[in-house]
Amino acid sequence: METRKIQKVGGGTYTVSIPVQWAKNHDIEAGKTAYLYTHRDGSLVVRWNEKDHSELATTGIELDDTAPEVAERMLVAAYSAGFKEIQLRNSEGLSSAQRRAIDTCTRGLTGVEINEESTHHVTVQGLLDASDVSIVQSTTQLQYIALSMYEAALGFFAGETTESEHIITRDDEADRIFRLVSRHFNRSLLDLSELDHLGITRPQLFEYYGMARQLERIADHAAKITRCVQRTEYTLSEELVTESRAIGENARQVVEDASNAVINGGTTGVAHSALQDCENVVQAARNLDRSLPDRPPREAYILTRVLDSIIRTAEYGGNIAEIALRISLRDQ
Repeated sequence: METRKIQKVGGGTYTVSIPVQWAKNHDIEAGKTAYLYTHRDGSLVVRWNEKDHSELATTGIELDDTAPEVAERMLVAAYSAGFKEIQLRNSEGLSSAQRRAIDTCTRGLTGVEINEESTHHVTVQGLLDASDVSIVQSTTQLQYIALSMYEAALGFFAGETTESEHIITRDDEADRIFRLVSRHFNRSLLDLSELDHLGITRPQLFEYYGMARQLERIADHAAKITRCVQRTEYTLSEELVTESRAIGENARQVVEDASNAVINGGTTGVAHSALQDCENVVQAARNLDRSLPDRPPREAYILTRVLDSIIRTAEYGGNIAEIALRISLRDQ
């Protein structure tokens, strides 16, 4: 790091010199234009050249001999990376299966649409500006979806309801929100103006992205519990179901307390409490799991799968609690 004194010249213009070696490295000479970016966190970024277009303006994906599911995966990756325009091409002509996959995938993503297509290509265009996106609100919505999915999955596991398909469906909604957060997180790594348009600081963006990632995984485990129960016709021990359900509820509480601490700015005490509760949940689940070899194999298999998801959920909640702890220490 180097320091410079601010000087005032003329009728009130402030000037500052730039490091000589930096100027030489970039072939900067007197008379060349510098580009200044001011940010809401008080920083001032200087660039010696201005690109004609963003690094994330457009990308092309070749789909020759590509299966529809791979095309969908590539489109999701390009969207999450933050590209404004995504061109999907097949030199021999897009197959009907590829077109269906692209169309279905596009409808499942936020803020994009197909704006051009021909025999050989489809162009997916981003429509949503960063100023129209709230990372905090999106993550808060993801928190609600993940927790409600997880609660419903526990209820389905305990036999309190026979309705389960809505849990699987909501997993797609959780994925959609996380991809939106991931998209703008990745854009912020390259686009100097993205953070200011989002109205969030760099540390906050990293923290909310980290929490959103954990919440999306919790939603996945809610769906996993649901699918596991859907595939079994075996009646589980009421005693074991009740005990597993209670441990699962405690795991949910860890996630709720930790994520609320991030969103609402909880104290270090709240974060420490959530971390301790996480350890208690994991220990209780593992103790119960160790007793399962004495149970019938099919029952032991199902309960092991469910307990694994409960443990993972608690651990993801613990990861969120660690984020809350860092925030509380930084802001105290």
